Amino acid sequence: MGVNIGGLDIANEIVELHFQVLRTQLLLEEIINRNGITNLPNKQDMDDLENKVIEILNRKFPDMGIKKK
Repeated sequence: MGVNIGGLDIANEIVELHFQVLRTQLLLEEIINRNGITNLPNKQDMDDLENKVIEILNRKFPDMGIKKK
């Protein structure tokens, strides 16, 4: 039996999130490859995107103090 917090099986949640991230990554790669997309985000675009993700996560989990590593 896994660790449960608030009725959630934490190990199952982690596996589910890994599945969703990998599926999204592979889908994005497939879309890029099928459409011959070559104009990909530059480093600044990626930094801006990561900052937006951190901002969203901090709104969702305000007590976590999420920052870039």
